[in-house]
Amino acid sequence: MVQSQVIQFPVRQNLNRAIVYTDPEEMAARGENRDTLFHQLSVVEKAISQGLAIEISRGSDLYSNSRIGTMRVIPLQLIYHDIAWYLLYEYCENAHLAIGRLNRFKDYCIVLSESGRGPEAQRNSLAKAYQLLENGWGLYLGDPQQQKLELEGKLEFVKVKVRFFPPVTSFIVEGERRHPKQKITIGSVDTTTGKPCYVDYAIPLPPRSLDEFSIWVYRYMDKVQVLSPPQLVEKHYQAAQALVERYVKS
Repeated sequence: MVQSQVIQFPVRQNLNRAIVYTDPEEMAARGENRDTLFHQLSVVEKAISQGLAIEISRGSDLYSNSRIGTMRVIPLQLIYHDIAWYLLYEYCENAHLAIGRLNRFKDYCIVLSESGRGPEAQRNSLAKAYQLLENGWGLYLGDPQQQKLELEGKLEFVKVKVRFFPPVTSFIVEGERRHPKQKITIGSVDTTTGKPCYVDYAIPLPPRSLDEFSIWVYRYMDKVQVLSPPQLVEKHYQAAQALVERYVKS
């Protein structure tokens, strides 16, 4: 009797791809070695699982915040988001939570103590980080003072409201779970098409998230208008003006 073979067909696939080299073996094979923290992942993962403090070194800061050099942190989790791998960590000196791109840290990682703080403390810090992620938009978790106030429930959030126009409206309405605190309001209906003339998207955000939210809004170009707050309206207007001037000069 011939037994039938079960063919494993790839039913699912994730096509997201990191935009930088992440595999040390691939780097070596291609002759494309990079001085990044990817070479120290085994040490980082051990530190995460045991709650060990480590010293790592940031090699580049693309946001011009002068955050270059060594830092002492307790790593909490490796996160893949959109186009890259990130490290979620907590500063040893003040318990400030932050997230940094792995490739922007150097090939340097030293364990500072072999006695860790244990999984329970790790889970508590991770829960705080995810509270911040759920409140905000994007991966920036804010400066130490604002972060402390936010975790204590004492930070005033900014009420943001933007208006989307066709054909983008359908995509906005489709995103029912884009953010847990969002509110989508359907505008007046076009009698010709039977579809909304606009859709309003409202959300309360911590001030730290306004820049990342703006980046999301910008992707919709002329199909979106910022309605509030005033500072975000002005920022969007100035960005649109700068874009027009760039095309005029070219």
